[in-house]
Amino acid sequence: MAEGYYRVKGQKIFISAGDHDGVDNVVHLMLAKITGAPVGVKGISLFVVPKKRIDTDGHLAANDVVASGVYHKLGYRGCPLVQLSLDDKNDCRGWLVGEPHSGLKYMFQMMNEARIGVGLGATAIATAAYYASLEYTKSRCQGRKLGQKDPNLPPVPIIEHADVKRMLLFQRAVVEGALSLLMQCSKYVDLQKITAGEEKEKFNLLLEILTPIAKSYPSEMGNISIS
Repeated sequence: MAEGYYRVKGQKIFISAGDHDGVDNVVHLMLAKITGAPVGVKGISLFVVPKKRIDTDGHLAANDVVASGVYHKLGYRGCPLVQLSLDDKNDCRGWLVGEPHSGLKYMFQMMNEARIGVGLGATAIATAAYYASLEYTKSRCQGRKLGQKDPNLPPVPIIEHADVKRMLLFQRAVVEGALSLLMQCSKYVDLQKITAGEEKEKFNLLLEILTPIAKSYPSEMGNISIS
């Protein structure tokens, strides 16, 4: 640490956009433990670990952060998910953020709002899927209403079938519930910024409970298929 940085060694897996050529440098925030740190989560610190570091001459130099694997996540397109290997050549440097052993607290300051953003994206996609399904069920005709036995009757739009209605209502419940949850979380984010003391802590705790749900809730849409 005498040089102002730490040597960081280990691996991270399933890192979204962990390595790509869209920018000159990819900078990571990583949780790691300093040698001799307390056991458990109380010993976790937060570090800035760039793929390339600024060398003594002011140029970018490799920081011994290498993408050692690429993964494919179902439904996740246009973003590389990688496994990162650090310090394979004994030359990976990381810079401490804030105080030692406070990494988890710092990380969740960032993660709560990031989770809301992820949830908003998922809700937007799920909402588009619902309206596409709704339009499709109104235009596709197949079968007849329950109780209609005459084969000469014209087919009806599938939205008139009870099971299709059930699936549409489930989609609608998911997207409207997800949007309501996200609006509530966004309200807590704003209130957290303008309050202090116990009131601020209350909204912080509510966010820590609700934001993981807000991130994952629209994934329920993956169970729905109308064809």
